[in-house]
Amino acid sequence: MKNAGFSFRRILVPSSKKYRNKLSVFLICTVISFFMWGLIKLSRVYETPIKYHVNYTNTPSDKILVHSRDTVITLNVKARGLELYGKLFNPEKNHIKLDLSGIKLRNKGNVLTGYLRTSKALREIAGQLPKDFLLIGVEPDTLHLTFENEFFKKVPVEADLSLSFIAQYQLYDSIKLSHDSVSVFGIKSVIDTIYQIKTEHKSLRNMKSSRLIALNLEKPVVKPMISLSVDSITAEIQVERFTEAEIEVPITADEKADRPFRTFPDKITLTCRVAMREYERLDPSLFTVTIDYNEAAKSGNNLADVIVVQQPAFAKVIDIEPAKVEFLFLK
Repeated sequence: MKNAGFSFRRILVPSSKKYRNKLSVFLICTVISFFMWGLIKLSRVYETPIKYHVNYTNTPSDKILVHSRDTVITLNVKARGLELYGKLFNPEKNHIKLDLSGIKLRNKGNVLTGYLRTSKALREIAGQLPKDFLLIGVEPDTLHLTFENEFFKKVPVEADLSLSFIAQYQLYDSIKLSHDSVSVFGIKSVIDTIYQIKTEHKSLRNMKSSRLIALNLEKPVVKPMISLSVDSITAEIQVERFTEAEIEVPITADEKADRPFRTFPDKITLTCRVAMREYERLDPSLFTVTIDYNEAAKSGNNLADVIVVQQPAFAKVIDIEPAKVEFLFLK
């Protein structure tokens, strides 16, 4: 046992330079031998089955493929080992297209059924294989397919945007979409569950100028898949610099008041946020201000809240001074 241990250590850690050189040559020769053996094996021609995923094209007009019993077919091929290597060890990338333009359908309850003979599609399949592949046969011989009629409906589009602005800038108007609705195509049971289509999410930070951006539409994950009338839209985001402006407005009589009254003061000051481009348009005549007469009559303390009942769309009232006024009924 002692000698065996000594020999083992000697192999692992050879002491003499001559022995180390011999061991190195041996290892190199072994690697080269394995490499040559591999090349010889890979250069030979083999017949082997390879699995391929099926993608169907040219489905019948106004019909949607809802079920296929066989989504994977097996191709028996002849090729050199080198060409076969990638196809055998990376099957997820193996795809074959089959043309359904000539398929015949028949009604079966609420669905339509048809079948495709792979033996009649050998030339079509062979044309999609690498040039050094020889197609021997296909399994299964028959692919059974189920279809449903295609329906469509229009649904609104919702832009999924997150916006922020630098100081004094903000959204000038509502975001304008190139398509506020799209048509959704699919089988009836699926599109009946879809009520809107969202865009991809985009975040725009520290905005200070208007932007026109493209947004992809997000398809709901459903089976069978749906299609959309458009795949993307554009969104127009108008950004403007805003400022604050004060404007004095007279308090007018409440139309619901059954008795005349007078307020003290008879004018109030509104602080508005307005876009710079609209600043010159501000005018007291664009605002109507009154008091909450019904609440004031009930309170008995001669104080009433000021209410803005009319204002221009381009201005936003952010403060009223004073917010309450005294009132007096007139005889």
